[in-house]
Amino acid sequence: MNHLKQFTNMGISQFFQLQFNVYLARNLPLSALRAYMYLWGLIYMVIKIQMCANIAVCLSIMKSGRNIPMPLLLNLARAIGGIFEHYLEKLVMAHRPLEETTRYLQEKLTITNRHMLDVLARQGKGAILVTGHFGAVEYLPLAMAMNGYKISMICRFKTKRLKRALTEKAEKFGVQLIDADEPRVAFRALKAIKDGRFLITECDEFSEWRFHKNQKVDVFGRIMPRDRTLDFFFKKARVPAFMTLVQRDGDRFRLSVDFLADGSECTSVSACAWAKLEEYISKYPFQWYQIKGASKFILEHSIEADRVDTKANKDIQGTDSIFSPSYS
Repeated sequence: MNHLKQFTNMGISQFFQLQFNVYLARNLPLSALRAYMYLWGLIYMVIKIQMCANIAVCLSIMKSGRNIPMPLLLNLARAIGGIFEHYLEKLVMAHRPLEETTRYLQEKLTITNRHMLDVLARQGKGAILVTGHFGAVEYLPLAMAMNGYKISMICRFKTKRLKRALTEKAEKFGVQLIDADEPRVAFRALKAIKDGRFLITECDEFSEWRFHKNQKVDVFGRIMPRDRTLDFFFKKARVPAFMTLVQRDGDRFRLSVDFLADGSECTSVSACAWAKLEEYISKYPFQWYQIKGASKFILEHSIEADRVDTKANKDIQGTDSIFSPSYS
């Protein structure tokens, strides 16, 4: 009974990273590992039925706000499959041999618009690469590094075992991981950019959004306060910013590079990044991992239309400090 209680109280990330699952991730063929994770993932979803309800609510918000054409049940099933793929990729990235994962990506990955990054790399200049919990994001640092780019990434680790495994592997292919839970995150991130590295950071970690007092953003047709963390990095670094997403495309992956800002203009890269990410999410909602918990955040922080003034879409300089416990 105690084991069942522990299981039901366990988050899905903790569940998939149990020691036995880590052992299987290291030893099973990829196809067998995928089948195993889907089987136990479905059992987990039956027990944690509220997660399915949260996904359905988020899909409804997206459908009403952006008129996503696919049927709700089909999107729900594909979104659940996308969550299982996310954790499969996380285990592969952390626990499979680096040489095997590199060969796998070399065979399966294509990059669009890489010429924009090549120009900066040749000049030894840094950049901000914005991404999201979308598609095969776990493969993004390796995909960039194995193509010759100097990469730093801000991330948070669910378990100490995962942090140790990913840090050791990242060092092998020259990626600098910056733990968001450690001190001086902003300083380390800005230094990495100054040193000519490409800084990868996510724009849809809603729990880490630090709201502007006045600026707003449209999230699936709902008005919300805009995150100011990314704008802070952009303002301080003054380097080009790009959206970089690894989309699953059948049994292949496509890394898309989209221009956001060149570093000189006065613009909100946070707003531009979310708008671009939302374009991808609207086309492929089942590839957005945050779909399992985003509805609560969106519903809690949406602003009623009659409370939004004419300044909502303007770049108003915030007067409050950017620093917070997670970014100081």
